[in-house]
Amino acid sequence: MSSPSPPITVPDRLNMAEWFLDARLAEGRGEHTAIYYRDQQISYRQLVADSCRVTNLLRELGLRIEDRVQLLLLDTPEFAAAYFGILRAGCVAVPTNTWLTAEDYAYYLEYARPRAVIIDAEVYPRFEPIWRGAPYPPLVIVVDRGGAPAPQGTIDWTEALARQPDHARTEPTYRDDFSTWLSSSGSTGKPKCVVHMHHDFVWNAVAYAHRTLGQRAGDVTLSAPKLFFGYSLASNMLFPFSVGGACVLIPERVAPADYFELLARHRATHFVTVPTTIAKMVESLSADPALRRHDLAPLRALISAGEALPGSLYRAWKQATGVEIYDGIGSAEMFHVYITNRPGDVKEGSLGRLVDGYSYRLIDDDGATVPAGEIGTLVITGPSAGAGYWRMRDQSRATFWGDSVRGSDKFYVDADGYFWFCGRGDDMLKCSGVYVSPVEVENCLLGHPAVREAGVVGVRDAAGLEKACAFVELSDGYAPAPELADAIIAHTRRHLAAFKAPRRLEFIDALPRTETGKIRRAELRRLAAELSLTPASDHE
Repeated sequence: MSSPSPPITVPDRLNMAEWFLDARLAEGRGEHTAIYYRDQQISYRQLVADSCRVTNLLRELGLRIEDRVQLLLLDTPEFAAAYFGILRAGCVAVPTNTWLTAEDYAYYLEYARPRAVIIDAEVYPRFEPIWRGAPYPPLVIVVDRGGAPAPQGTIDWTEALARQPDHARTEPTYRDDFSTWLSSSGSTGKPKCVVHMHHDFVWNAVAYAHRTLGQRAGDVTLSAPKLFFGYSLASNMLFPFSVGGACVLIPERVAPADYFELLARHRATHFVTVPTTIAKMVESLSADPALRRHDLAPLRALISAGEALPGSLYRAWKQATGVEIYDGIGSAEMFHVYITNRPGDVKEGSLGRLVDGYSYRLIDDDGATVPAGEIGTLVITGPSAGAGYWRMRDQSRATFWGDSVRGSDKFYVDADGYFWFCGRGDDMLKCSGVYVSPVEVENCLLGHPAVREAGVVGVRDAAGLEKACAFVELSDGYAPAPELADAIIAHTRRHLAAFKAPRRLEFIDALPRTETGKIRRAELRRLAAELSLTPASDHE
């Protein structure tokens, strides 16, 4: 039996720019590639110099330690330079979704109150109508790789950086100084910014990336989610940089089938993605066998998070590619992954075991610990927990309990310590007086050959009792028909307890999803509320 890992020690004086970047120069890796972008290879030495120019620009503009800088950049080398330049200056980075609307950006300007915004020229047209009239109008720095002049009243990134020296004093921040605000899901309202310290990112990089996944120098990561998501910010930038590896940055959205060529071209060792993308990649392999010509031999790990990975999808991917999937779960509140499958330790369908250094409780609605093997709400405890939500006192106190985070995710833990996701608290169904996991029903539905994707929510029958309602995307070659709906429901009744089986099944062209691929269950509940269970559709 292996001895336990020594405790992770994070120095009192800590600036992430030094730990994730400058240390690579001290190790003699200055000329090694940090970023692959288009046909460019950006070295660590070049990236450090560019980040210093950003630091100098921010100071020239009057920004000081703790000032917030919002990042609205595509996945390009400018994102990395800006992010680390912000931290080097002692400022706080606020990465933000580049796919939002003007109304969303107006919310951020009032909520986060950034002193400056560094924005991509492609995003600026949606930002321009609102920033000048914001209650606290920021300085706006526009990045235009096409060479067009910056809009009136803004600062031209290229011109401004060209006059800055390539070295800068790094602010001697403490481990507990704030460094980055991560946006937590806004599915139940406006986004919430989780306030994180320099310490949190370093601690999890060691616990998860180094000790659990075994990432090392020479690794090359490629990500389907973009850097404005904390999941990708870490997995496709911070983690490879922390070991002297490299990341592939792709600013545009990519069709799932095209990832095979990208992975082969860059000889990626780690692919960071979500189950929805995995499913579409598996489908594309079936539709176009020529995709198998791409050499994935260097790829040793597919990192999946965002939503639970169905066992059937795990098997389909592994059979098609031979590449292992390490499915796990994390959150903006805890910064990154804290439960995961890992090299040499994968239990199909589960989310794996705790990352070393984290602990947990499963509790019921009254806060009491549930008996072993029963479903409960996860309370995860670990040193990477955020300080709270910015300017949201009540939500912070309900969620953050010291180093513990109480979410709404429901799990049970088996006898071997593997976690099984059962849904979010507001997604759980209560049928015949018993909690039913929509994920369990969805996984069963996916076992029918006609079902490509499935989403399950609750709907009330005429007596006001909750029943499971399934929305199904059909596989190619199948057409909606009442007989097919009956056959799929019959399939679930053969594999699940009768009270868990859907009482109604509706065919849908495409399930509504968030930008990260999660099913928008609130939208499905809205659709289900418009339905009424009739005797013909009640499969009691």
